Amino acid sequence: MNFKFIQNMPSFSVIAFRLVLPLEPLLYLMPFYALFYFSVWQGIETAKWKRLIHEKAIEKEDLIRRNDDLKIGIVSYTSAERIEALYRRTYQYLPISLGNRIITIELPAEPKAVKKEPF
Repeated sequence: MNFKFIQNMPSFSVIAFRLVLPLEPLLYLMPFYALFYFSVWQGIETAKWKRLIHEKAIEKEDLIRRNDDLKIGIVSYTSAERIEALYRRTYQYLPISLGNRIITIELPAEPKAVKKEPF
């Protein structure tokens, strides 16, 4: 039997130490990496997200304003007087025939149903 081979073989702890030895500088640099990540990088990410939220808020306000303008435009363009004025302008003040006249009727409000409570 070849016992010399077994005696010359290094132990598992020596092999593991030799594998980990090149990573020793990372152990010393880890606090600096953590400091950088938690102070600098998180601040950069927070600022980026705040800027994005601000841009989207401005865009939302702009869309709400445009939507309100469109609603006002719809109301103003659908009034009977406005449509008649557009008709007269388009057809050079031709008289409006009886079939093309716009009539606005306001309906009375619907009566509310009375809710009966059971005995």
